[in-house]
Amino acid sequence: MTIRYCKLFDHVYVVLQSKIEEFRFLQYQALSEEELWNYCIDRKWRKREIESLSIAEVVATIFELTPSEVLNYHRFVSHQALDLQSELTAVLFNIENSKIELG
Repeated sequence: MTIRYCKLFDHVYVVLQSKIEEFRFLQYQALSEEELWNYCIDRKWRKREIESLSIAEVVATIFELTPSEVLNYHRFVSHQALDLQSELTAVLFNIENSKIELG
């Protein structure tokens, strides 16, 4: 997995680790620091210039995260990926059937 905004990620990595430990204490085992970081980029800061965020803003955002909001987002993204995969499979199936009928 490629980490976007790597320099900022490195600055707040300890904060991300702390939040992941908190989630694990609350019995939410499924997330990594990178996934939490990507959630912040994709959802929390999607309309912001990430390079212009202060370290204090980044840390505050991370500390405010709840397991339910992050996991709901990951479920949503997973469902989107499954839907896309199903659509691609259907298209490829139709292409193969068309070749068989033409051939």
